[in-house]
Formats: sequence, structure tokens, C-alpha cells
Amino acid sequence: MMNWLKVIFLVGLAVVSIPVGILYAVVESIVYVSSLRSLWGVVYNFFRDLSKIVSITASKLLRATLINQGGVPFGTHSVSAVLGANQRERTLSVLGVWLSELLDSIDKNHCKKASERAGI
Repeated sequence: MMNWLKVIFLVGLAVVSIPVGILYAVVESIVYVSSLRSLWGVVYNFFRDLSKIVSITASKLLRATLINQGGVPFGTHSVSAVLGANQRERTLSVLGVWLSELLDSIDKNHCKKASERAGI
């Protein structure tokens, strides 16, 4: 029973802290950012951190849908970085190839660059 209470508490904490953290980041960027270049850095870091959260929380789903047998697993790096590593290893599923190509069409070699920055 005590373990369930801990899990419920942690889920409740995440439900509260994630929106509050997002709101704080937005307010801080509006108050302290003096240029568009700085604002872009805040936005970029926000989405990179969000991608890491998705990679951690949905690692089993992402692995089952985006990676064929083997490959670099999700859960420790951003989704883009893991996609880039699996592009290199040629272990992406059809859906994984589509998603990495979509990201790469928005930002040239996005997944490869993310993988290299992450060191994987």
C-alpha cells in the first residue's frame, strides 16, 4: 500500500511541477531576455529538455515503434539524438525513418547533429 502512495505522490508532483516549470521558463525568458538570439536559446533549450522528458517517460513505446531489433535505446538522451544514433546504425523502423527525415527536413542533419552533441 505504501508503494502505491509513493507512486501517486510522484505522479501528482510531476503533474504540478511540469506546468509550473514551463510557466516559469516562459516568464523568465520574457523578463530576462533582451534579444531574439537569447530568446531562441531559451526556446531551443526548452524543446531539447522536453524531448529528453519524452525519451525517458515513453522509452518503451518509442523503442517498440521507432527502432528495429538492437540499436541505441531511448531513455537517456533526447529523441533526436537517439534517432540520429540509430540512423547511423541503420536500426530505425519505417516510422523512425519517417520521423528522422521529418526532423531533418526542418533543420538539415538535425538528428545527426543532435547525436554528435550528445556523444552517442
